[in-house]
Amino acid sequence: MPPELLALVTHHCRRINAYLARAQHLQTLHGDSMKQWQRLVLYALTDALAHNHLLVGTLAAYLQRQDFDPDLLRRYLQSPDRYITREAVQHLDGLTGAVPEEAAEPVWTGVGRRIARDGG
Repeated sequence: MPPELLALVTHHCRRINAYLARAQHLQTLHGDSMKQWQRLVLYALTDALAHNHLLVGTLAAYLQRQDFDPDLLRRYLQSPDRYITREAVQHLDGLTGAVPEEAAEPVWTGVGRRIARDGG
């Protein structure tokens, strides 16, 4: 398993877990204010979802680049196009050290580079 993919999974799982823990902990902080609790829980849960989506998309983009069987990828993800976004591809470029096509390096490429460099 390539170390940058292990670092990717470690990085995003930590972030996802932190957001989920925050969502659980908010009931003790804002249990008396329903509106505040709803707002903050939804922020935490959608942040966790965004990291999960990016993680799945980046792994799927990696598999695509490795000529993974497209039918198998489709079966695993049900709709790979939903996950393999421009951000996921940029993230993968950063992880693998690819040179971005754009003049300015995209944000997710830089994040990917840092994850690969720091090991998660």
